[in-house]
Amino acid sequence: MKNHLGKKALNTTKNYNMILPDEKIVLAVSGGPDSIALLYLMNELRDELKCSFHIAHLDHKLRGSESDEDVRFVADQASKLDMPITIESLDVKNMITPKESLESGARRIRYDFYERVMFQTHANKVAQGHTADDQVETVIMRFLRGSGSQGLSAIPPIRGNKYIRPLIEISRNEIEEYLQEINVTPRRDSSNLSTEYERNRIRHELLPLLEEKYSPNIKNILQQTADILREDDSFLTELSQKVADDCVEQKDTRHIIIHIPIFRDQHLAMQRRILRLAIESLLGNLLRYDFRHIRDLIDLVNGDSSGKSIGLPRGIVAEKSYDSLILRLGDDIRGQTADYSYLIKVPGRTDIPELGLSIITKLEQTNSLEYSKNRFEKTFDYDGISGDLKIRNRKNGDRFQPLGMSGSKKIKDIFINQKIPKLERNNIPILVDGNNILWLIGYQIDERVKVTTKTKTKLSVTVSFGGSPIS
Repeated sequence: MKNHLGKKALNTTKNYNMILPDEKIVLAVSGGPDSIALLYLMNELRDELKCSFHIAHLDHKLRGSESDEDVRFVADQASKLDMPITIESLDVKNMITPKESLESGARRIRYDFYERVMFQTHANKVAQGHTADDQVETVIMRFLRGSGSQGLSAIPPIRGNKYIRPLIEISRNEIEEYLQEINVTPRRDSSNLSTEYERNRIRHELLPLLEEKYSPNIKNILQQTADILREDDSFLTELSQKVADDCVEQKDTRHIIIHIPIFRDQHLAMQRRILRLAIESLLGNLLRYDFRHIRDLIDLVNGDSSGKSIGLPRGIVAEKSYDSLILRLGDDIRGQTADYSYLIKVPGRTDIPELGLSIITKLEQTNSLEYSKNRFEKTFDYDGISGDLKIRNRKNGDRFQPLGMSGSKKIKDIFINQKIPKLERNNIPILVDGNNILWLIGYQIDERVKVTTKTKTKLSVTVSFGGSPIS
């Protein structure tokens, strides 16, 4: 091995178990100092790591002729090292959405590119050139924005088991010395010198001031802080996920319902984490969410009014309804499932795509009074049923005779008594024969079709879920 930096990078990959033998690694190479150092260091370590590499370069078309030169330079390096390469040129500025900044939009497009290259080359991971200095700058940026421990833990050495940072413990000064040593001149992005950007102001103004006036060792201190907070955050995230599982009543890709009494029993720190996990599960990340949004949700939970709702970034609406906090995404905010009506096969299976569930029916010749304790599995006196069986959603004026009652009752009143959130009422399917309601699924059956000792044929109805909003 040529130098101490190779040993340092190798130790990082081994300490974090970044690369396994025979894996193929995509190297994200922009042409700048960090990515070129990554390229050459990984090439030096290829035999020891027992892996193969593929270079990926995305031309963002943001810097005119400079971008063209970057493409040529990276292609030359690939040829020099006899390494395969994928290059794409995309007009990033015109691809970002109106709600995205140039920085966040470019990042999204860049990661989409990495995912494509991984798929096309059958690679296992993407290696990026983030350094210890990037780590320190990120800690300061997030501190200034008011981040908690998760944000202040900054750039993880491994993200999502796919994105690895072999240079995360190597400083920018070490990178520059290494490039001089191997006699490689990288590309320089002129925008990195502009103090128009927050990261550049921290890099060129704030950090030198902190080093000169307060602590010459500030970078090492902040990096250690990030390491400590990362481990703490990992432990607390695992713990909060277990607690969140107890708090969540219902969950799918469009909405989450949190049981408020259990949620209120948690420590405030755990409450904040549960809410962050809920938002992240709906959106995939926490972009545009900060402390005040979580505070507003906790205020909503602790308020006296049921039925109150608030709007949150990126299309989430939160409503407090009785003992439930409902987080709902996008055009699903009113909880209105499209009207549906399905003829039920007897016996057989009927799928209800609007709700992601299936109805399974069986007929049995028996007068047994045994019944299931599962609220999604009920038995009926088949001889008391007239007409075709159907599943539909509720209609205005619906009423039936709940089991054990002598008179009929409005479905609306049952919903209110059961404290079923308004947003969920249209999602509850109803089993009918003609115009008669037999079962408010998940809740009550009709008195008139209960199984008795006189029952000759018993109808068993089971609801099978596959991503259903009811649980």
